[in-house]
Amino acid sequence: MAGVNPPQLGGPQPNLGLLAHGLQEAATELANFANLPALAQGDAIMQLMQQNHRETQRQMQQMQTQMQQMEQRIVQQIRDQIQQLRTDITTGHQAIEYNSIARLDNASIRLSDTAITALRDLTTNVNIAGFPATHAHLSDMTDPALDGVLAALGQPTNGTTEDKKQLLRFYIGLTDPR
Repeated sequence: MAGVNPPQLGGPQPNLGLLAHGLQEAATELANFANLPALAQGDAIMQLMQQNHRETQRQMQQMQTQMQQMEQRIVQQIRDQIQQLRTDITTGHQAIEYNSIARLDNASIRLSDTAITALRDLTTNVNIAGFPATHAHLSDMTDPALDGVLAALGQPTNGTTEDKKQLLRFYIGLTDPR
């Protein structure tokens, strides 16, 4: 090994105590760096930033949870509305079919005392309350009674009592009795 100086046995030796004392002094002085305003403020700023980051994450998680819950409620409401719409359509369709057959049956009535086949409410598919039992009963109906039956059939309720009776006769499928 050329170029390396061999150790000198009689030369100066390191003072380990002095070296240890120097390292302790250096460590003490390094610890004092935390007291420098720039470093102290930087640490406080870092703590605030970390606190703000944690708070932002918490708020984001809370918002995400709320949005998921809102989405679930909206989806359920839509499903419920679709199911109700299907039910309403089915009910209305059944009432329309029944009423079509009832109109055909009523079209064959020739006497004023023959029973009329009652039509059904389009929203409930049940016989309409106050529906006239015969052609003669229809002739005796009052304006409020006519309004109730016409409204249940989705027909207009304006006009005179005679106009309403004529509309109801037509809608029921009745011809002029003998």
